Amino acid sequence: MPATTVRPLTPDDARAYRALRLAGIAELPATFCTTHAAESGLPLAQIAQRLRTTAHQIIFGVFDEEQLIAMAGLRREPIAVVHDKASLWGVYVAPQARGRGAGRQLVQAAIAHACAIPELGRVRLAVAQDNLAALTLYLSCGFTLEDSPATDGMLQMQRMLPRPARASASASAESNVFMKINTLQIPAK
Repeated sequence: MPATTVRPLTPDDARAYRALRLAGIAELPATFCTTHAAESGLPLAQIAQRLRTTAHQIIFGVFDEEQLIAMAGLRREPIAVVHDKASLWGVYVAPQARGRGAGRQLVQAAIAHACAIPELGRVRLAVAQDNLAALTLYLSCGFTLEDSPATDGMLQMQRMLPRPARASASASAESNVFMKINTLQIPAK
């Protein structure tokens, strides 16, 4: 796929994002958690606000030169109890760009971003059980099916994130504990 670029979307991309999102909702309404009427009624300023990258959300886009051809969001849970999880959402690739790697670029960008957040341990998503292209993509990107049965035709998937920093930190902590045990003076009875 020549001349494509993956980058986080910004408020300046609001018009292109709205157009692609509305196309996705019209084509695959069950995939999105909204309706065409509700989404098309949102003011452009509200859509622009949605595109602001925050500590809890980022939306990526794939551009073919200047045209937005694919999008996906990554939302991190803000609640402390579940802040180790993020959700991949709103993944959509325009029909003319399918089968050319745009979906993989989006998923890889989202995973790379998630891996850079030390607290995150997994990325979750929901996918229509009859969307074989998306299922194949997610499985090839390291997602696995969760044990829960499909609800309303949607399968739950997750991908555990590598945590080398945590592993080396816990190994270092274990080493420190071991050193303390070895140097502990136990008085004789």
